Amino acid sequence: MKKFNGQRRWSRLSLFVFCPLFFISSLFSQESIIKGRVTDKQNNPLANVQITLLDVSRGTKFTLKTKKDGSFFKVGIPPAAYKVNLTLEGYYPFDSQLRVDIGQEQVLNFTLEKIPSKIGDDPDFKEGMKYFEAGNLEAAINSFRKAVEKIPESIEANYNLAICYLRLEKVEEAINQLEKIIALRKDIPELYLALGEAYFKRGENEKAVTSFKQALELQPDNYRIFYDLGIIYYKNDQLTEAIASFDKAIALNPQFSSAYYQEGLAFIKQGDYPRAIEALEKFLQLEPEAREAPQVKVILEELKKKDHFLFYCIQLGG
Repeated sequence: MKKFNGQRRWSRLSLFVFCPLFFISSLFSQESIIKGRVTDKQNNPLANVQITLLDVSRGTKFTLKTKKDGSFFKVGIPPAAYKVNLTLEGYYPFDSQLRVDIGQEQVLNFTLEKIPSKIGDDPDFKEGMKYFEAGNLEAAINSFRKAVEKIPESIEANYNLAICYLRLEKVEEAINQLEKIIALRKDIPELYLALGEAYFKRGENEKAVTSFKQALELQPDNYRIFYDLGIIYYKNDQLTEAIASFDKAIALNPQFSSAYYQEGLAFIKQGDYPRAIEALEKFLQLEPEAREAPQVKVILEELKKKDHFLFYCIQLGG
């Protein structure tokens, strides 16, 4: 009888101990859970990222921080629509939207972008600029390389390094550098212009044209790009395309003397002497003291003779 009572007491005690655990587990299954990980663009974990969830309707907030491995975990967020904000010093803040439903488990992964350091404050970059302005391009390259090693995401340091390569006719290095920058930023027309120039120097005219056209997509009103395109077409003996490009450059900037000069040469190649005379005379009007002016005057004299001779032949034929 005593044995039976002891078993009974044990049985009741067991119920007293285990029932609350079951009850807690049951409640836990009804709670909403959010968890996930925050990393940088290289998939490195970011610790101590502050994550703020703002209930849009009630104005209540919940905050948590990521662990060393970039992970976060939160139980018991009330069902609602939330604005999610992630902040970490040295990184751009990130905003998102989140809808939490009861009993739902959501896995959220975020990527934060690092704020680039101010390259203008870097001593190697400053030194590189001094060398560049002084024309010492080899020394500038060494300084810009050091700046790039420290701040690899700096567009300015990478671009200046590429331009130094280009000016020293180190075309392969320039192309590699420019293609690397474009992989980071595809919205800077100067990068495509420099790349087009590099391809042109390497004799890859089709690639050069493609690069200039990509620049035009970003800056459709840039007369210099149309001028550069015209030069490539002229070198390829695509005279119709060259003249059309020079015309667009002139339409955008009627005072751009170089476009008249190059267009005049294209008209000569095409055999259209009257229009060549008109273009070259406009060039002299804008740039009477230009280095090419004496040569242009000689060309104009010859063209007018030819034009007069052709007119005379037409008259005879008529």
